[in-house]
Amino acid sequence: MPRLNFDVSDEQNESLRLLQKKTGLSTMKDLINNALTVFEWAVEEVEDGNEIASVNNDEEIYRVLATPSLQHVAKTARRKEPALR
Repeated sequence: MPRLNFDVSDEQNESLRLLQKKTGLSTMKDLINNALTVFEWAVEEVEDGNEIASVNNDEEIYRVLATPSLQHVAKTARRKEPALR
């Protein structure tokens, strides 16, 4: 099984540990696996032309999640779209 090693800043490490604690995940591996699952889902949704958003129904606020990587996926998917028709 491949093993990944990477360096993070002290601040990033603290953020990861806090997320691990908030989510009740017992290992950093579990945290990373959960994060990858959410990211894979987001990429698939954006590829399908959907947006990832936070919705506050009470205040009628709709905020789209925009990251450079998801914007790249959306642009790539839009370029491929005409070829599929």
